[in-house]
Amino acid sequence: MVEQEAGGNTPGRPGGLVVAALIAVIEASGIAVYGITIGLAGLSNPGSVAAPAIQLVLYLLFAGGIGATAWALWRQQRGARTPFVVIQLFALVVGYTLMQGDGDSIHRLGWAVLAMGVVGIALAMSPVVGKALEN
Repeated sequence: MVEQEAGGNTPGRPGGLVVAALIAVIEASGIAVYGITIGLAGLSNPGSVAAPAIQLVLYLLFAGGIGATAWALWRQQRGARTPFVVIQLFALVVGYTLMQGDGDSIHRLGWAVLAMGVVGIALAMSPVVGKALEN
């Protein structure tokens, strides 16, 4: 049952929870686009179609899992917190790895992924998000 605030309004989602869900959506979208890009690149190289196809499936599965986590956060489900934190730990690893790559655009992408991971962990551990996910 949803508690009501004074005046009869139902409380909305805390801003931190909305941002956390948005971070998960951005991450899921990025992984899906990356997987599709690998799949399309495999079509142009007929000798290596199997490996890119498998990678495409795996990346789309990962994106789907992250998308499910975003949906669970949006629905304020208690079980969403742990997978979201694990995803953010992976984001820290990916961001660090990208920062080691060549080119300024790759470094900037690495910083962005790293920042999303740090912000995501901070949000997931915040008391406001924790309280929103207790129901």
